[in-house]
Amino acid sequence: MSDLLHRFIFDTHGIRGEAVELKDTVERVLKGHDYPNVIANLLQQAAAVNLLLATTLKFEGKISLQLQTNSKLKMLVVQTTHKLGYRGLARYDKSADFSNDSFTDLVSGGHLSITIEPLKGKRYQGIVPLDGENLAECIENYFNQSEQLKTRIWLFNNESQVFGLFLQALPDMLSEDSFDHLVYLASTLKEEECLSVSSDIILHRLFHQESIRGMTTDQVKFTCGCSEKKMLDSLSLLPEEEITEIIESKGEVAVKCEFCLNQFSFSEVDIKTHHGVKGNQTRH
Repeated sequence: MSDLLHRFIFDTHGIRGEAVELKDTVERVLKGHDYPNVIANLLQQAAAVNLLLATTLKFEGKISLQLQTNSKLKMLVVQTTHKLGYRGLARYDKSADFSNDSFTDLVSGGHLSITIEPLKGKRYQGIVPLDGENLAECIENYFNQSEQLKTRIWLFNNESQVFGLFLQALPDMLSEDSFDHLVYLASTLKEEECLSVSSDIILHRLFHQESIRGMTTDQVKFTCGCSEKKMLDSLSLLPEEEITEIIESKGEVAVKCEFCLNQFSFSEVDIKTHHGVKGNQTRH
């Protein structure tokens, strides 16, 4: 199954819509991490939401959805590029019990932000109040209140896939009745249907009587972006004595990417050569 994102406009209403279905990529994001179910579910939903938001990017860059708390869930982040490649990660207290935790338990006292980072231009960050019963409600409230854009989001997931639907008013929306009408149609969605039927069929069932234009379909990919160079750059932050001690005891320095869990091993020659090249670049 290809992971897909559909974009479209309700021509007679002035409302835009998006739908995303993820399976292969969320399996890759979760692979090897052994997250508690409630954290895995939230990470999948955050991936779907961030991809839906990424379609607003009209430039080259990335958008991140990041949650930080001082409780058992320390941090959760999803980063998506304008090409719809994404990666995600959660850090949490591995000794804690999450079996009875809800969304509100996980995010209690936390801080949720949306950060847009264009390759050229200024970085923008919006703070999302954690005032909803789930992630979809929090993002809806952010757009409705802070951005003054009527927005509704539906998210459904199981242990291996997620479906998301997004409706948002455009500046030329005809009326609130138009928005309410489409929300009524979308609210007939059932979890079982969304996780067993392809998104294009779901959209046809929901909106086949509506006038839709500009339908585009893009493939979504897992894109970590880690590399030997980036890992060597990270070693530059360690004290030289610490690197020497590791090499003397183990013969090499091993570094693991937190996102994809790929491991990189570097010899003393690798590290010194990289540091020397980096030093020359810095002087120039």
